[in-house]
Amino acid sequence: MKKLSKLRLNVLNEQGLEEKQMNALRGGNNCYCSCYWANQGGSSIEANRDANYIIKVILFILLCSYKINAQVILIPISRHVSNMTTVDSGNIRIWYALNATDINNSETYDDYQRLEIGVYLSRYYSYFIYYSDSLHKVMREEHSNVQGRSVWMGVHGKNEFWSEYQFSEYYKDFSKNVFTEYAVMPMYMHRYNCHYSEDIPIQNWKLQNDTLTVVDYLCQKATCRFRGRDYTAWFTVDIPISNGPWKFGGLPGLILKVYDNEKRYIFECTRVEIHEKKYPITLFDYKHYEKIDRKKLLQFQKAIHDDYFKVAGVEFTSIGKQPEKIPYNPLELE
Repeated sequence: MKKLSKLRLNVLNEQGLEEKQMNALRGGNNCYCSCYWANQGGSSIEANRDANYIIKVILFILLCSYKINAQVILIPISRHVSNMTTVDSGNIRIWYALNATDINNSETYDDYQRLEIGVYLSRYYSYFIYYSDSLHKVMREEHSNVQGRSVWMGVHGKNEFWSEYQFSEYYKDFSKNVFTEYAVMPMYMHRYNCHYSEDIPIQNWKLQNDTLTVVDYLCQKATCRFRGRDYTAWFTVDIPISNGPWKFGGLPGLILKVYDNEKRYIFECTRVEIHEKKYPITLFDYKHYEKIDRKKLLQFQKAIHDDYFKVAGVEFTSIGKQPEKIPYNPLELE
């Protein structure tokens, strides 16, 4: 049984991430991005509009050639990580793989996510997205004459398109018992970025006697039904913090693994970091995000999955059979 201790960081280090850089989709009339012309010192809006033709061709080829059962929802442009405010500080950070095919290979994850726990609140977010946004910050600093932003830089696992569980951030404010989700919408839909708050969700867990070891911590089993799905969680009393990935919590120890009974969504811890010196827990500038009701947000996200281009107001003409729609299976059914 492993006690809480400082662990050596050896997964997804900076060098490893840089070695896995992928080319971002750049240019475009909609965001007036000049990254495509960075080597020439940036472009004018007029020149970039011409570049947008290339983007349309890419989208056309992408949508026509992608697997017939694929769902194509374009990711939004990067955010400015410099526009962040420190809202708390913490000593512990937990990493979770979302839907890993191979837990030892981050390229097989749908997402790589982090839980940061402070004195008053916790933050849960996508590290892949945060890393991409950070690379854009470096690029802008090194190429100050380049205007606009690109979409994705760096590794992103097996997920190539927008997912609400990757492009949302979740804060639990324990001092006020408030849970807040900040939802970032796909490309062409930034005007619909929104947030909602509710009481920190409660799961009525039933403790079981089964045990499992996750990242060297002995865990106990618990089950519950939450908003339309049945879940199994594995928590460790060796880390006596009542928290976990996404909206999960409420157990006498940290949740290191949790999944629904159909295993459509599997959150599994890959490592626990203990910092001797506190690190800042930050918040993006969300003041322009519209306030929305949780269930209305779920309805809106379903509409995006059902017909993204229609909801986004983007006209697209393709030749031949249209891709079949993937059944929408959200985490929350209620």
